[in-house]
Amino acid sequence: MKNRSLDAIYTIGVYGYEEAAFFAALQEREIDLFVDVRRRRGVRGARYKFVNSSYLQAKLATLGIGYAHLLELAPTPRIRSLQDLADQQQRLQRRSDRQDLCKEYIHEYKRDILRVYKRKPERRFVADDALAMARQLAGIPDAQPVLRPALFCVEGEPQACHRSLAAAEIAKQLGVEALHILAD
Repeated sequence: MKNRSLDAIYTIGVYGYEEAAFFAALQEREIDLFVDVRRRRGVRGARYKFVNSSYLQAKLATLGIGYAHLLELAPTPRIRSLQDLADQQQRLQRRSDRQDLCKEYIHEYKRDILRVYKRKPERRFVADDALAMARQLAGIPDAQPVLRPALFCVEGEPQACHRSLAAAEIAKQLGVEALHILAD
């Protein structure tokens, strides 16, 4: 299934949102496929409990938004450790204080997850295949168009999160824009 009918690939993070505003932002942009790209699908604390997997999936279902978890787009623990080290060196108190990703993290994510440096095309990340898998996981019939998928992780700033790297590669491959939904 080719995804040439996409309007754009969106991204959204939860930091900075209240529950009602988060789901309103998805509805305002008519997001029809919510792609969770986190390794762990939970958030500690009460403030963001609405993006813990079970609650999130149930809420999205009531809004008519398909949900898929694409673990293959989540950074590995080794890649995450590169960013954790950079955060420590910058003396960041919380992940939510991060403004961008370190060079090592970006390189390793592109190399190991998106596989953009692979010489053999059959080993590279294929956006159409990833979105087709997400569609299948969400139970969206092939006949139903997916126009506005959104990649989700927790960071508020897209450039501080791997979802921006994945969205940029998907946008490049499919010839669409990557648009970031930001908290006000």
